[in-house]
Amino acid sequence: AGDESWYRFLMFILDPGYGISPCAFLVSLGSVLLLLGGVKESKNVTNFFSTLNVSLVFFMATMSLILAKRENMVPFVPPEFGARGILRGATSSFFGYIGFDEICCISGEAKNPTRDITRA
Repeated sequence: AGDESWYRFLMFILDPGYGISPCAFLVSLGSVLLLLGGVKESKNVTNFFSTLNVSLVFFMATMSLILAKRENMVPFVPPEFGARGILRGATSSFFGYIGFDEICCISGEAKNPTRDITRA
């Protein structure tokens, strides 16, 4: 019963309703205060998060190599698809991503994206 009341309290704090988002307010407030602090502080925060981002990517890559199981790599290229199938899948994924990105960019410029993008 104690866990449920804590969960309800947390959900009330995070989403009290009425279209109000305290988390968005806190992020906006922090951004404004950071910008008011000046370019040097903003640069330091950007550098910190960029370094953290790159460090996490290296950590994930290193741990994936350490924890990888060799038996899952055989066969490396599935015989039923071959290298051609791998390239076709990569091409489909790439063009799907580019298409979705294009839709997102265009919807930002449309006068009525809810109506116009769904028609396209």
